[in-house]
Amino acid sequence: MSVNHLYVVAVAAIFGCAAGASGKSATARMGNVLNGEEITATHADVATAYDAVARLRPNWLAPRAAMAYAWVFVDGQPYGDLNTLRNIPAYNVASIRYYDVTQSTARFGTRGGSAGAIDVTMKSR
Repeated sequence: MSVNHLYVVAVAAIFGCAAGASGKSATARMGNVLNGEEITATHADVATAYDAVARLRPNWLAPRAAMAYAWVFVDGQPYGDLNTLRNIPAYNVASIRYYDVTQSTARFGTRGGSAGAIDVTMKSR
């Protein structure tokens, strides 16, 4: 096989992988958003919002600087620490968004905490 053939095969493989990665057949996974459709699509044993985050975005539950954890907000209102996510049924969640320290301070002010924030948007009834 000549070098030209290898070049053509390599380019085709790169374009083929890029097209497959951008296809809409898989649920889009944004790093800072977890939506209700993604929670449902996983067919996971998730009863609470905490279970969903632990399974699908476990890095959100990790401590940040000085062992501080993210604070939880529900529909933009303060709700509590990470354990309060256990009180929110997963089937009522429209989306969950993680804000890093800078974003949480800009969105929630000093209530945003020193380790970021998790904002849960509930499904409207």
